[in-house]
Amino acid sequence: MPVLLYFIVYLCVVMLLTALFYYPVFQVIDAAWDIRPDRVFSRLVLVIAALGFWPFLKLQGINNRYALGYSLDSRHFLQTVTRGLLIGIMIMTVHALLLILLGARVPVPGAIQLNDVLYALMSGLISGILVAFIEESFFRGAMHYGMRRRSSMLTATITTALLYAAVHFIHAPVTAEGTIIGWQSGWEMLATMFHSYENFAAIADSYTALFAAGLFLSLVRERNGNIALCIGIHAGWVLTIKLVKEVTNAATDTPAALLIGSYDSIIGWAAAAVLGLVTLWYWRYGCASRP
Repeated sequence: MPVLLYFIVYLCVVMLLTALFYYPVFQVIDAAWDIRPDRVFSRLVLVIAALGFWPFLKLQGINNRYALGYSLDSRHFLQTVTRGLLIGIMIMTVHALLLILLGARVPVPGAIQLNDVLYALMSGLISGILVAFIEESFFRGAMHYGMRRRSSMLTATITTALLYAAVHFIHAPVTAEGTIIGWQSGWEMLATMFHSYENFAAIADSYTALFAAGLFLSLVRERNGNIALCIGIHAGWVLTIKLVKEVTNAATDTPAALLIGSYDSIIGWAAAAVLGLVTLWYWRYGCASRP
């Protein structure tokens, strides 16, 4: 069975188990916290995926630090992540400034509250590191390594980037207020998780940008032999996007709105161009950075 199919089957099993256990888990969470039902489903997907990740890797024979891209010692790992964080911030800041100059995003009216900016920075850093750690371990860690054992660099890079972009649009739609949650609810959410693909033209810009991001990160992983730099770059992107959304608004009523995607009103055609150029530059001039 091709390596890609193993990973797709794993994700499918995770979603099936999520649908099966969703109702009892929701009952427990709903009794303690007020959280949207669709968000419970999304969080449960991540929990089940995390619990099954190591056994899945063991079956593939890639349950080791080197295969997952954690070959650096702790000191060099932290140094490389920090360097990647700065690179990611720089790349996304250039993109954000381009959006502002072109009128796709405009500064928020009125005075910007320092507390709000600091909160955006802290939450962006924390969420960025968490998201980067999870996604890079799966895609540029396990999946990239697994595919490279049997495929060329080009095949592994493109395939990983395609799946990486695709999963960002697989999610349950927002649950209508007053919806009664029962045993069937998990299966209903599972059945609607691909609703974004009903109109692919509406997400083509964001999908292309995420695909370009995946290509760049896979190339970084390939050149450096680990995912430390990938984690840092990815976290830097998330942090900067969080901050940009705090201090600017999307100009959806202008022609420049075509440059920003529907995914988060930042990642669209302009991001695809910026990340595409960064990838081409790194492909031509980038070099490995090994301690």
